[in-house]
Amino acid sequence: MALFSALAATIVFLALLVNLFLYLVVRKWRENRRQAEIRALKKRFHLPLFRHVLGEEEELPLPSSPLEREAMMELLDHFASLLKGEQVQERIRTLAEKHFQGWLRRWLSSRDWSERMNALFLIEDLQMKAMLPEMERLYRSDRVTRGEEAKLLTIFARFDYSPVVTYVLEPKYELTEFAYRVIFGHMSERLLRQVEQRFDELTRAGKCAFVDMIGIRRREERSFLLELLASDESELRVRALKAMAEIGMPLEAERLKQQLCSSHWQERLMAARLAGKCREERLLPLLYERLSDRSFVVRSEAAAAIARLPGGRTALRAAARTASDRYARDMARQWLGGGE
Repeated sequence: MALFSALAATIVFLALLVNLFLYLVVRKWRENRRQAEIRALKKRFHLPLFRHVLGEEEELPLPSSPLEREAMMELLDHFASLLKGEQVQERIRTLAEKHFQGWLRRWLSSRDWSERMNALFLIEDLQMKAMLPEMERLYRSDRVTRGEEAKLLTIFARFDYSPVVTYVLEPKYELTEFAYRVIFGHMSERLLRQVEQRFDELTRAGKCAFVDMIGIRRREERSFLLELLASDESELRVRALKAMAEIGMPLEAERLKQQLCSSHWQERLMAARLAGKCREERLLPLLYERLSDRSFVVRSEAAAAIARLPGGRTALRAAARTASDRYARDMARQWLGGGE
């Protein structure tokens, strides 16, 4: 009896596996056929759609089926990334908003997460600002996910949508530093100014990303960065020094002295990097001390900074010969190339 039960269970299990295999095969076959049809439609629509977005043809065959609509949307998305020029981009956006807005609206309200994300990517690529009310509705809904929130905030920033400032300061989910950086990277100066005014309301990750973006975008924010150098948070001081170094913003020797003598090696590293950008001979004694730093990367950065300063190579030769610290002598020789 037990043997019969085991045999029956095995047969049922094998039947389930066969059915699952057949289901996957049929599904794959249908998807392959669907993709082949879309490729054929894209080939058919490519030239007339291309001529239309370039302004060479006024009339355009409109899609009459879901597959034709999907094929044209993929072509528009491709053209949006390929073609430059305000007029061309405006034609693409107008065409998308006129003929595909309803379709994307249904995708945004779908229960399928992948359909909602696909809609968001298309809206962003095609710059469909007319979809802002629908995106706002999705953002405020309970079903919005962490990934959708980050994407929505990025699109809001690209579209210069003012409420994004409040959303970034009070996100539904905890945003990563990378997510903040992407969002801030797409913000206009107008929006960045608003965020700066409420800087203290940002999370720690948001603050670090915002300061990094000052350096990346070469924003002239001297007074703001100087305020951060007095912060109690060492990470913010490090990010401020890094931003100043990337911008090439000079800092007085007296101000740099405190950072070069910090107990945090990251702060000493960025201070040495900034000193190299300032190129003031008065900084030589401070950087000379850092050749004996307990951190290798700080010693290396200090030597690199000294080499950039007026009289720097002379100072490195002296360090290579007479420095009391063996690490300082080795680092100086390394930057001199070992031949001096």
